Amino acid sequence: MIFSAPVAGKVGLALNECERQKKKDSKWSPLGVGAHVYQTDRLRTGRESELVIRLLDGSAIRMAEFTYIEMSQILVPKGDGTFDTRIKVDSGVVNFAVKKQKKNSTFKFKTSGTHTASIRGTEGFVGSYNNVFAASLVNGKLEVEDGETPVLAIGAGETIFGTDSLVSMKLASSGDPKFAKRLSMIMQSGKDMGEMLKDVKAADEAVQQEKKKAAVDNLPENGFTLNTENAVEVCNEGLALDGIYRTSDPNAKLVVKMGKHEVSENLATIADGQSHPFAYNVAVSDENGLWKETEAELVFVSGKVKDSKKVSLKVNPACRGVNHIAPQVRIASYDSTSCKVQVAVNGMQDDVGILTQSIDGTSVSEEAVSKNGLSRFKLSSGIHEYEYVLKDQAGNVGNAKKMMGCYPVRRFNVEVFGGPREELIVPPPPYGLADRISKMLEFRIRTPENDPQFLYKVTVKQNGKVILQETLTQIQTLDYQIPVELVRGARNKFDIEVIHKSGFRSVAVKKFEVR
Repeated sequence: MIFSAPVAGKVGLALNECERQKKKDSKWSPLGVGAHVYQTDRLRTGRESELVIRLLDGSAIRMAEFTYIEMSQILVPKGDGTFDTRIKVDSGVVNFAVKKQKKNSTFKFKTSGTHTASIRGTEGFVGSYNNVFAASLVNGKLEVEDGETPVLAIGAGETIFGTDSLVSMKLASSGDPKFAKRLSMIMQSGKDMGEMLKDVKAADEAVQQEKKKAAVDNLPENGFTLNTENAVEVCNEGLALDGIYRTSDPNAKLVVKMGKHEVSENLATIADGQSHPFAYNVAVSDENGLWKETEAELVFVSGKVKDSKKVSLKVNPACRGVNHIAPQVRIASYDSTSCKVQVAVNGMQDDVGILTQSIDGTSVSEEAVSKNGLSRFKLSSGIHEYEYVLKDQAGNVGNAKKMMGCYPVRRFNVEVFGGPREELIVPPPPYGLADRISKMLEFRIRTPENDPQFLYKVTVKQNGKVILQETLTQIQTLDYQIPVELVRGARNKFDIEVIHKSGFRSVAVKKFEVR
């Protein structure tokens, strides 16, 4: 029932000139701490003024000086348990800390121009002066719409700035109220877009310098500050850490730790009670194993004082500087009968890649690989050149190449021309001449592949004695014509044996009887 009331929120802070104008009323009245603010109220602040409104869902908005807004609709129920919130920013800068919205609920800031900032569970600021728009986030997400059309989205640590065309920038001061104050001055400067963008980056650097100076001024006798922003994205340049320490203890120690190991020397090298800068760069790669770490910790120890600060890491394994060890690929084993090959991969622990199989130079299959182990592939019938190429996410490549055969077991037979038994009637030679009887032994090997490269051995024996034997590449045909000498009145037996590369064996017998 509370959300159906017209109350939009309550004043949490009212500094200097803070006023409200009711709808359909031309008068402005002062606002004080504790006062209720209602939907459709118009609010404004004057010079060096600040107004904080706490909304009913726990969200809060903070109006900077010279800011004019309208509480268009605040937590208006849509009938399905969700709500719409719309605040119109006519001019000025509004800092916000918005609670996470329910699914399908909306929280939007509409500016005097065409831009609308739609946010969900985030902290930052949005501003508008003279058709110049800005939005900036500490965390969360924000979408900018031009009318009803989404045009740009930003996340934590990003800032949008511009007029008709918007520019997204990754800035260390994004979402900071001090940065917002500087941006409001830039938006009112009347400069062209190029000059204003330069001023925005200069403002970011100035805010960061102010923070560093404040940290140094407030640095205790034994302590340190860390300038490196949290959630560092680590790529080719590694992890760069810098800051300031102060100690008068000659035994003080300041080190960088990742995981359980110290990865730096003692960075506290001067103990004179004055502030001194320190800097250290940590190489993060698959070679030293640090690419698996999610945070770095700086630990300072001086006497009874122990202090530490952590920096969360987002290591990008797609960067060559992080991921530079090429994966290893080898053909572990293969079976020509079952026509399967096992390919071993190494160097892929904590990495991902694509393993591709090519046959005679043509890619035929691929699979994702995310760990060390064996991958199995099918071989094609016959003998071919196979290559296995593994490319990881950083583009490192490992490969293995080999000629391999696939000969599945299939039955075949040997066909002897003239049948298994053949009777020859040959007149005897004239007196005094040798009784020599010549004949052609003919047979055909009928394999399913109809290709001699699938044969391992062909052997022909005459009465138990080998008269022909061919193996592997010697076998050039499936049709054989072998001249043989027969003996009249004796046994003329020929045994034919053919062995397939699959191991299957086929035999045939031919007998000649000469009369």
